[in-house]
Parts: sequence; structure tokens; C-alpha cells
Amino acid sequence: MLTALILLGAALFGLGATSEHLTAQAEQAFPPSGRLIEAGGIRQHVIEHGEGAPLVMIHGAYGFAEDFAVSLMPQTQQHYRSIAIDRPGHGYTEQGNPDYAATPDGQARYLRAALNRLGVKKPILLGFSYGGAVALSYALQYPDEVAALVLVSPASHPWRQTAALPFGIADAPLIGPVLKHTIVTPVGAILKDSAVDSVFAPEPVPATFHRTPVALSLRPADFAATAREVRELDDFLRRQASRYADLRLPVVIVVNDADRSVSSFIHGRPLAAQIPGAELVVTNGGGHPLHFSRPAAVLAAIDMAASRARP
Repeated sequence: MLTALILLGAALFGLGATSEHLTAQAEQAFPPSGRLIEAGGIRQHVIEHGEGAPLVMIHGAYGFAEDFAVSLMPQTQQHYRSIAIDRPGHGYTEQGNPDYAATPDGQARYLRAALNRLGVKKPILLGFSYGGAVALSYALQYPDEVAALVLVSPASHPWRQTAALPFGIADAPLIGPVLKHTIVTPVGAILKDSAVDSVFAPEPVPATFHRTPVALSLRPADFAATAREVRELDDFLRRQASRYADLRLPVVIVVNDADRSVSSFIHGRPLAAQIPGAELVVTNGGGHPLHFSRPAAVLAAIDMAASRARP
């Protein structure tokens, strides 16, 4: 028994050291590329390029502001003041109150604080996946402060019964810290490439995606933030979904019916039916992250929303 405990302790120590090494390696490879501002009582990482009407892009789970910097911003910065901000607990934005930041409502409030700090008025909000839930929450909470919505493969309706086991126990006493600081990062590093392949399947991963800081999502703090969000999301969307018909602004929704991560038949299509006047754009394939695989469709959706935006 003693020998087994010693071996277990040694294994956990080794995994912990590996986790710290991989975390440091990821941060060295992907330092913050934008600027850090204080807003809403937390430090937030902002990437901003271009001039014109403000376009604010909200990333999904396992994502970062940098995703938009390498996918859409090279084009959008030519016509829009293009802004992307790491969501609370991700990338280089502090989490703040973990309970407050665990729902799209709380994240929308942190985002609003950042936009006020930046002097942004009535932006077009683009939300991808989980970011779609945040964008919808923002528009519902502050209906007079949004010019239009562009929702890309949005998470809008409840669809999971329970969170996956690692997410469910991430904050459990004893086992949670052990999981986060010893197992998640090394195992995640092994599984990362196959996970990325699956969200684009059956197509290959676009070359631009390889420039994103996916490795940062494997850090213990990022995993903990994602776990809390996933655990809270279904209940939150169950409450929020009944309010979508109240939205009175231009909305363009871009989906792919073969999306294996966030089904358009559960989310995007019903959402388009609920929102008066919403425009639904269905791409031919492209997996889940359509801003990488079908950027032309997303850019066209942005321009469509801008042409209809409320002054």
C-alpha cells in the first residue's frame, strides 16, 4: 500500500511538472498580441485594428481574441474598427468573480465595461459558438446599445443533459485541483490535434488555424473557466431562449448543417425562426469554426448586417 502511494505521488508530481512546463511553453509561444486594459474590475486583453463602424468579435470555448486576428481581421480592418477581446478567464483576460463570469450574462457585462472603456458605441456584435450566447445576452440586456448581430455557429438553445465528467468535477474538492494541475494539460496536449480535426471534419484544418494559440486553452486556469461555463450553459440557455422573439435589431446567422459540434437544427435554425426578420445563411460544409473554413460567407454576413445596422 505504501509503495502504491509513493508511486502515485511520484506520478502526480511528474504530471504536475509537465503541466507547468507545457503552460510556460504555451505562454512563451503565444504572448499577448494586443493591449491590456482595466475594465469591469478586471484586466482584459484587447486586440484592435482598423477604423470605421465598430465590429466586436466574441470567441467560443477553447478560443481567444487571437482567433479573429488571424481569420477575419485582415479583411475586416479595411472597413471596420475591428475589436476582439479574450473572454473572462481565457487567454490574457482575468476571470474576475468565477460565478459571475461563468454565464453569458456575466460575460456580456464584462464586455460592456471593456467597450465603454474603449469608447465604443453601438457596435455590430459577432459571436461564434459560445460567443453567440454572449452576443445574444448582450443584445437582450442592452437592446439600445447594439447596431446588429452576426452569429456564427451559435450556441443558442439547451442541448446537453449533463456536462462531461472532467468538466463536472473540475471544481470538486481535492480531485478538482489534482485534475486541473496534473492531468488536463498533458492529456490535452496529446488529444489536441485530433480534437481540432474533429471540429473541421470531414474537411482538412485550414492553414490559418495553425496560427491560433490553442495550447493556451490547456492551461489549468483556462480549463477551469471552460468547465464552469459548460456546466452553467444549458440551464442558462433554457432561460434565455424564451426571450429571443423580443429582439428587434438586424440579425444574420451563419450555420453549417453538417456541424458536429453545435447542431444548426438545435441552435441556428430555430433561432432564426424565433427572431423577427433574422437572416439565415447556410454554408456548404466547413465544420464548426466557419470564420476559418468559410471566411467569405462570414465576411458577407458582416457586410449584410452593417448595411441593415441601426444608427
